[in-house]
Formats: sequence, structure tokens, C-alpha cells
Amino acid sequence: MPEHTVSADEIRADSTARSSTAQKCPFPGVTNVAVPVAEPVAESAAESAAVSDAESTATSEPAFDPPPADLTVHYDPLSFAIYDYPYDTFKRLRDAAPVYYNADRDLYIVSRYDDVRAGLANHEQLVNGLGNDMDGTHASFGEGMLVSQDGARHTALRQAVRRTFAAREILAREDGLREFTRSLLADLHASGGGDFASGFALPMSIGMGISLLGSPAEDNAVIVDHLWRSMERTVGEFGVPADAAAANQETEELLAERFATRRAEIDAGADTSGSDAYTQILIAQQKGKVKASEMDGLAHLVLSAASDAPAALLTNLVYILDKFPRLQGYLRQRPDLIKQFVEETLRYETPGQNLCRQATEQIEIAGVTIPADSRVMFLQGSANRDERVYPDPDTFDLSREFTPKNRVMTFGEGVHACMGAPYARLAAKVMVEELLLGPDIRIVGSPERWIKQMVRGFSMLPVRFVVPGASVGHARFSLHAAHAEHAEHDEHAQHAQHAEHDEHDEHDGPDA
Repeated sequence: MPEHTVSADEIRADSTARSSTAQKCPFPGVTNVAVPVAEPVAESAAESAAVSDAESTATSEPAFDPPPADLTVHYDPLSFAIYDYPYDTFKRLRDAAPVYYNADRDLYIVSRYDDVRAGLANHEQLVNGLGNDMDGTHASFGEGMLVSQDGARHTALRQAVRRTFAAREILAREDGLREFTRSLLADLHASGGGDFASGFALPMSIGMGISLLGSPAEDNAVIVDHLWRSMERTVGEFGVPADAAAANQETEELLAERFATRRAEIDAGADTSGSDAYTQILIAQQKGKVKASEMDGLAHLVLSAASDAPAALLTNLVYILDKFPRLQGYLRQRPDLIKQFVEETLRYETPGQNLCRQATEQIEIAGVTIPADSRVMFLQGSANRDERVYPDPDTFDLSREFTPKNRVMTFGEGVHACMGAPYARLAAKVMVEELLLGPDIRIVGSPERWIKQMVRGFSMLPVRFVVPGASVGHARFSLHAAHAEHAEHDEHAQHAQHAEHDEHDEHDGPDA
């Protein structure tokens, strides 16, 4: 059944209804919401006199100048605080500065669900021409990179790979996806555990990508290495390291080689009825719909759609199963809720945290004027935790209801919405189903998160498999047991002392 699409007008209307009680900005140029100001209370004459006396007495003391209220209203997408745990900051922004301007980054940040959704759907005033990241990542990609295109060019490129991402084509890949899942999990089970990121999530997501492309299986290890390098960043620093950019270029060189091979096969009479991206892009190029110079970048987009964010999602699912371990047994009994579990994870621990756009003209969002040619970041991770849309948003709720009006913003909105969303959801569902057929999984060790600010997930996630229901390794602390142990120790000490005394008497013999 096709998903109902909510128009941008409906979103704006819904947003207007929700924000009809919005108050004016306490921090000019930042937001349009203020802390309520209390009405003055009438005083009696006696009270006025008492206050006057108190003020007169206090004139000799230095007045306390409280710090500005907005000192703790701050968001920097590259900071350690956001890398570590962004959700309390998101709430602060939603409440105090729903449109926040970071002067150091020259970046406007939008945090409320309605504004994020409407902004991402506004492809006329907010465009993708400079990429959708804030650190220049897409400057190292080929010109056919879909997320850096707008208008007719974007439409043509998206149309070229539409069949690759068609729902029926994705569903047809489920058996192969499940077989690969079982193979990767079998290796982890045989070792009793390991790094779930490098042992499962990354090869799984890259395997999804090369399946969409039509690449041979041996490309998996090479592209995994490229992904590791391309995701490298330094917390707190702007920019893409040289080796990360080089890794992106090396990926496109490999893709160019695969295109050449596939073109030769087609020229030799090979079947072209498949939905793989190499074939579909070559056909579109032959018809003049895709430029030869755009082919490698477009194929890279197909690979990216099934790599970093899906890998983060797979690790986040394990993180939730470890955070709430009773879910594992419950989902075994209720496998019909696994799809709901995946959807709530997409909301609660959003793998793709934000998207950027460039303003083509002066616009207003939540009462804040954003100048033309400004960089604007939309916080999907914050939108998915907005209490105005999701009751009790910081609670992981397996019974939460999702509708077309409150669907998660994880995969974006509008013409630039992620094409790989159905594949990511399918892979997540298959992984959880297969994972729960085995023992429980627990995180044991020190996980590490991806540093790239756009993605929230784990680059290292050490896990161990344990028997379902088995208690974790622990020592029971008990005052009673401690007292009993001390008493037993004292008794042994007394026996030893008596024995030593008796032995001494025997050696000394009777008195002379």
C-alpha cells in the first residue's frame, strides 16, 4: 500500500496550529520563544515602606549582576558535547531557541519537528547545491552525487536509479540479505562475540550497497576500508581530512572500473533487464539522461545510501537491546513487534542526525529571519525527540503510534528524502529477527562512536553473547554473609591459637 504523502502546505498549516501560542524572543536574532514574564503584583502601603527601607539598607552593598540567561543556549555540531550526548542540548534549543544562529560556524540551526519537516520539504527556497553536510564532505565526490543536485538535474539523476530502489526490487533481495546476515552472525557466534561494528554492521551495510550496484562480492573488503577512512574526523575541528577525501576518490575510481566492465559486457550482448545500478545508469547515459561525467558520482550515491547511516542504525539497534535487555526476550515472544522496534529506534537514536540546505532567498522560520545565501542545518535527531509531536519523547516506547503526520524525520522529507530508507528498514528487521534466534547480546567493553557529526552510531561496539536469562557476572554483597565470614575467620584463628599453645606446652614438658 503506497505511503500517504503530506504536502508542504499541510505541514505548514499543522505547524501554525501548534505554534499559535508561541511567545516572543528573549534572545534577539536567535528565537521567537520567551520565558513567560510575570505580571506585577500590587503592594500595600506597609509593604512598600518595608521594601523602601530594605532597598535603602542594601544601597551600601554591591549589587549582584546575574549572568545572561542565554549563556547555556549553545549548539556547535562539531563539539564534543554533541558527539557525546546531544539530546539535552536539543531540548534546550527547542524550548529556548528553535532557530539558533552559531556565529562561529555562520550556521542557522532549526530544531523543532514542524520547522524541520517544513524546511526539508521546501526545495525551492532551501536547496542542496552545496551538499547536505556542513563540513564540505561532498566536495570530494563526483559531480553526479545526487544529494548535491537540485531541480531538473536532480530529477533526471534520481529517475535513473529509481528502479534500483523500487520497493519490489528491494523485497526481492530479502533472501540474499538474510543469508548474508546469518553468515556474518555465525562468525560472531563462533567467537563468542567481538566488534559488532567491524564484524557485522559495516560488512552488512556495504554488502547491501554492492548488491544494489551490481558489484562483485570481493569489493566488500575494499569499500569497507574506504568507508573507514572516509568517515575519519577530529572532534571539534572543521573540515575533511585529506585521507578521507582521498578514500572517496578511490571509491569512485573503483566504480569507474566496474562501469567499464559492465559496459563491455553489455556491448558483448549481456542481458540488461536487471535492476542493478550499473546497468540502469549506463542505460540512462546511452539515452542522454545522465552525463558520462556524472556516472561515478551517481553510483557513489547508491553506495552511500546503503553504507554509513545504515551501519550506524544496525549498531544502534544493538545498543538499544543492551540498554533495555528485557526487550530481547519480549521480542522473541512477539516477533510481530520487531518492525515497530526498528521504527522506534530510528526515532529514539537517529542514525542521520542532521541535514544542511542553502537559502536561495531571505526566509523566515519560527519568527526568525534568515538572510539569503545562509547555511541552514535541520536537526532530525532533535525533531524526533520533540515533545510537541511525540509524548514522553525520551522514553523508548514500543507501543508508540506512528502516522503520516508524525512519521520520523530520520530519512528526510520532500524530493530529497533518502531513497535507501526501505532497504535500511528491511536490513534492520532481518538483522533483529536473526539475532534473536540466538543467545542474548550484551555490550562488553568500551564502544566508540563515529566522529563524523552527521552520523550517530558506533564505529566500535564490542559485544558478547550470553545464554538468554542468564545472570551477568557479579558478586553478591551481603552484610550477613560478611559477618558470617568474619566469624568463621575468627573461629579459625582461635583454633589455630589454641593448637599453637598446646604444641608449645608439649615441647616444654612438665614443670621441673
